[in-house]
Amino acid sequence: MRKDEEDSGGLQLTRRLWLIWLAVLGVVCLGGLLAWQRARHFERLFHLTRLDPLGLTAISNDRSPSARIVMFGDSRAAAWPTPTGFTMVNRGVPGHTSAQARLRYPIHVSPLKPELVIMQVGVNDLAALAILDDDDDSEAITQATIANLREMLTLARNDGSRVILTTIFPLGPNALERLDPSTRRITAAITRVNQAIRAMAAPDVIIFDSAAILADETGYVAEPFRDDLLHINAAGYRLLNERLVTLLRELE
Repeated sequence: MRKDEEDSGGLQLTRRLWLIWLAVLGVVCLGGLLAWQRARHFERLFHLTRLDPLGLTAISNDRSPSARIVMFGDSRAAAWPTPTGFTMVNRGVPGHTSAQARLRYPIHVSPLKPELVIMQVGVNDLAALAILDDDDDSEAITQATIANLREMLTLARNDGSRVILTTIFPLGPNALERLDPSTRRITAAITRVNQAIRAMAAPDVIIFDSAAILADETGYVAEPFRDDLLHINAAGYRLLNERLVTLLRELE
């Protein structure tokens, strides 16, 4: 009887070890898949940037001589739907950094002579910290992002446009991405840039704190609003537009 119990116990232990091994293997494989997908994403952006550094072909030629409201920035801006009751021209280009946005502002925004420009840009600069993890790189990238945002505000002022400057959305990491040290580096940089953005408030610069609207108690994008690490879903944009409509009506 005792021998049967020992055999049974040994078999259970073997099964548990196999289950643990399979679980570890699954986590490793999933992590590898996520890393491969991220690498492919950055490789695609790399080639698109080489082919069209300023994204001039990403925006269709708009013959409208002017636009009252322009949405400007990166993929987060490009995906931002027009708020109900308003007309808006979208000049967001996926993958763009603040440097690219600054350089194309006179081409994509200034000719439209907008009364109001809504800006959401900067996360792609800071996402580079996933690879460029040196402290000096982190500081240089963070400061360059802040400087580019300030220069775009100057460009808007020179055009006579008011700006709704949105804080950079937080990240929306899954369970594995939360374990990645680069997620914490990028999040810390977003926090620093958002602090600088809030300090840019002026009579002609209204701060729209999208980060505070989207974040949960962890500081990341709340689960109902996440699409992937860098992007929010339709529910997230609905929430933003509910708040944005109120602000736009106040500015009319």
